[in-house]
Amino acid sequence: MKISILVPGLSTNGIARAWILAKLLERHYEVETLGFLRPGEEVCPWFADYPWGVVEASNMREGMRKMEARATGDINLAYSVSMTSFGVGLNLRRKRGTPLILDMPEWEVHDHWKRENPLDRALMISKNLIGPGWDNGHSFKYRYVLDHMTRFADEKLVCCRFLEDRYGGVLLPQGPEIEKFDPKAFDKKEIRRKWGIPEDATIVFFGGNPMANKGVDETIGAINALGDRVNAKLVIVGRDDSHPYTKKMIDLSPGNVIALGPQPFDLMPELLSTADLVALPQTRREPKSLGYVPCKVYEAMAMEIPVISSDMCDLPEILSGCGYIVPPDDNAALQSKIEYVLTHPEEARETGRKARQRIIDTYSWDQMDEILHDAVESVIQRKGLRARKAA
Repeated sequence: MKISILVPGLSTNGIARAWILAKLLERHYEVETLGFLRPGEEVCPWFADYPWGVVEASNMREGMRKMEARATGDINLAYSVSMTSFGVGLNLRRKRGTPLILDMPEWEVHDHWKRENPLDRALMISKNLIGPGWDNGHSFKYRYVLDHMTRFADEKLVCCRFLEDRYGGVLLPQGPEIEKFDPKAFDKKEIRRKWGIPEDATIVFFGGNPMANKGVDETIGAINALGDRVNAKLVIVGRDDSHPYTKKMIDLSPGNVIALGPQPFDLMPELLSTADLVALPQTRREPKSLGYVPCKVYEAMAMEIPVISSDMCDLPEILSGCGYIVPPDDNAALQSKIEYVLTHPEEARETGRKARQRIIDTYSWDQMDEILHDAVESVIQRKGLRARKAA
């Protein structure tokens, strides 16, 4: 049985989940993974060593035609709601009858829900449907239309319960590979020396691109409020001090913010091993956050690091009994929780140990593999693929 994974673009780190799906499906099936690139683009360096089937084209329509011609799977798995993935899968389902699985790594059609007024929402939709963006397979115009066609997929994989309630399908959270994200594999002091991180400091870790709605300001405020009570530092992995916002954060607490810049995915377990706390809150309620779980939550948990996050999406369920939750729009509560965790190190360490066990029991690659394999086998049985190939 062969599965073709259709990826809308290979140039960003958004392909992480597609890479995980490919690695898991390879345990059971023959897999080809096709991804779109425009001339001059390159595969995201974090995943460049994977044998992607690069489909290079100068425009969306050409890319779709080439991807359709190259897809030879008995089943197509479209990664995300995009023309160069789900659109291609729908065409192949119509033309060849190839069963289609749609993977939804987040809520991708949330844009118009930012408008609370129904009239404003309708105007925004109309403007985008007739406006620019015809050659962008992931533009709102295409996502909005494709969102109304998700029912034509033979199965849907969704990352969280909000999407499960909205679209149906199979809940498939994106967990880490626990063999690689294993705190026992790293010497914290040695790794800190390697990266120039003070050995005697209490490290708060932020992975990703720091922005105003991600609680970085509040985290630094909590560190400043601690004064001499805790020697706390914030380590940012994702942007260095050449970025204006990162430089602004460094200036808020001179000597207490360390920016290591973007780093390869393979180094994330090592970098996380330096941390005592991971803060990944959302400081504003936004529609996108309803259907999005940061994968770095799972990675930190696997490394036995306590996590502070927001009361959004599935995070309260994920962190129940093994992490800390604050309201998404309460900066004072966030700062207070950071101070509490940093001044209760024994409780924090025990919370981290419980977090890793939660990953092993519920969110590891092995758990993902069981769910994904069952979903694919269900499609195979419903479509009679094994019987048809054997005939």
